Amino acid sequence: MRRQKDGKQIGDLFLSFQKKGFMPIEIPGLMQDLFNIISKGRYCTIIDANRELEDLGWGIEPMDNVTYQLISSLFNKKLQTSLS
Repeated sequence: MRRQKDGKQIGDLFLSFQKKGFMPIEIPGLMQDLFNIISKGRYCTIIDANRELEDLGWGIEPMDNVTYQLISSLFNKKLQTSLS
């Protein structure tokens, strides 16, 4: 059940980035960069994450609140799974 929900969230995240103009081939790299940014272990706001993504060349404000919540939720689930 959890895997199905995670799959839906990943699909929603993928679709959200597509609607923002990213090509399907770019999205896995963008998502990996986001996970790397969030996993640095410090508190990360949407402003911080967008700034780092911009520095990496992903354009201006590549994330909105919905995509930030989705990626944060997925990261927290991944973190909880690795700790258990």
